Amino acid sequence: MIIGMNAIEFQAVAHDGVLDIPPEHRRRLDGKTVRVVLVDAETQGSDGNETLFARLRRVRIQGPTDLSDNHDAYVVGERDA
Repeated sequence: MIIGMNAIEFQAVAHDGVLDIPPEHRRRLDGKTVRVVLVDAETQGSDGNETLFARLRRVRIQGPTDLSDNHDAYVVGERDA
């Protein structure tokens, strides 16, 4: 997958310290100095297609029960959390 003008994303299996560039990208990259960022695709969550909002819904915070109603009062110090 080509991302923007200068980035290419693909998955590969590392073997003996070597990653094979897919054939469709080899000619474009041949002889160029590239920056490589490696992300372990196997350590992603159980659902790699989970949206950001789905992950944010799982975030739990602690605070006063009336925080959304009295946010400004807490921010300026009129109420103690």
